[in-house]
Amino acid sequence: MRSWAKFIFAAAIAGALWVSELGSWTTGAASTEAVAEIAALELSPMEVHEVRVETLRSMVPFVGTLRPVNRATLRAEVAARVSEVLVEEGQRVAKGDVVARLDTEDLAAKVKEREANLESAKAQRTLAEFNRDRTMTLREKGFASQAAVHDVTSAFLVADNLVRAQQAQLDMARKALEDAVVRSPMDGYVAARSVNPGDKVSVDGELMTIVDLSRLEVEATVPSGEASRVSLGEEAVFRVHGIEGREFAGRVKRINPVVKPGSRSIQVYVHADNTDETLKGGMFVTGEIIAREARALAVPPGAIRRDDGGSYVLKIVNGQVTRQPISLSGDATTDRVGVLAGLSEGDIVVSMPSLDLAPGVRIRLGER
Repeated sequence: MRSWAKFIFAAAIAGALWVSELGSWTTGAASTEAVAEIAALELSPMEVHEVRVETLRSMVPFVGTLRPVNRATLRAEVAARVSEVLVEEGQRVAKGDVVARLDTEDLAAKVKEREANLESAKAQRTLAEFNRDRTMTLREKGFASQAAVHDVTSAFLVADNLVRAQQAQLDMARKALEDAVVRSPMDGYVAARSVNPGDKVSVDGELMTIVDLSRLEVEATVPSGEASRVSLGEEAVFRVHGIEGREFAGRVKRINPVVKPGSRSIQVYVHADNTDETLKGGMFVTGEIIAREARALAVPPGAIRRDDGGSYVLKIVNGQVTRQPISLSGDATTDRVGVLAGLSEGDIVVSMPSLDLAPGVRIRLGER
C-alpha cells in the first residue's frame, strides 16, 4: 500500500476512535459504518477499469528494415571514360532522364568505320551479283560451263553474307554509341553515385543506383516458433524509430521457406505503400503481424499481475479488493489484453500497476 494511503487509513481510524470516545456517535452500528467509510481508500476513474468485450488481435511481433521494392543499379554498357554526370545523390529523376554521358569519340569513330566497311561489302556484293547473272546468261547460250556458274553463285553468297555481317557490326556500334548516354529506367531518387567525370569504367562497371520510394518492403525477422501463425496477405502494423506517434500499415507478400542459419528466425516480407514518401530505405522498424482478430473480454496490460500462482487481477467486489486469478487468451492490442476466463463483463479491476493493494482493503470509487 502506498505510504499516503497508509497515512490516510491510520488517520481515519484514529479520528473515528477519538470521536467514539467522546460519545458523539449515537449507535454502535452507525459508528462502525462511519469508520469503514472514512477508512476506505478512494481510487480515481483513471486507476480502475471496467471489463468490456472488445475487438482484439492475435499478434506476431517482428523487427526489420525498410528497403525499396523497386531499385535499379545502372551499369556501363561499354568501356569508356565518363564525360558527364548530371545528377547528385538524393536528386529526384524521372524515367528517361539523362543521368550520365560517356565519352563518344571512340564510339563515333567505330560507327564511321563500320559504315565504311558496310558500303565496301555492298559494292563487292553488287559486283558478285553482276558476275553471277552474266555467267548464268552465258550458260543458257552454251558459252559457260556449269562449274563457272557454281563459282560465281558461291561468290555472290559470300559477298551477301559479308554485307549481313557488316550490317550487324554497324548496328552494334550504333547501339554502343546510344548506350553512352545513360538514362534513368524509372521515376525515383538517386540513392548512390559511384563515378565522377573523368573516371574510366569497364563494361558492366557500376555507375549509380536509383530507387523508387513509392512502395517499400519491410524485411522482417519473425521467431521461427511464431512463423506457423503467419500467412500470405495478412495485415501488419509497424512503427519507425524517429517518427513518433504514427503507425504504418502493410501486408505480408512473401515468406521465406528456410529458417535463417544461426538466428532460428524466418524472414517475412511486408509491403507498404509510401505515396507521401515519409518512409526511407534503411529505416529500422518494429511491428506486429495481425494473425487473427477476435471479440473478447479485455483489460489494460497494467491490470495484469503475476506471482507464483500465475496471472491475476485485483478485482473490486462489494467495496473490497480481491485477488482474482485469470487466464489470458493471447489476443491483444497495444493497450488491451484478452482474458479467456476469470472475469465477467462489467467487473471493476485496478488498472494502475503501481498500486500495491492487499486483498481485503476497503475501496471507495471516485466519481467518473
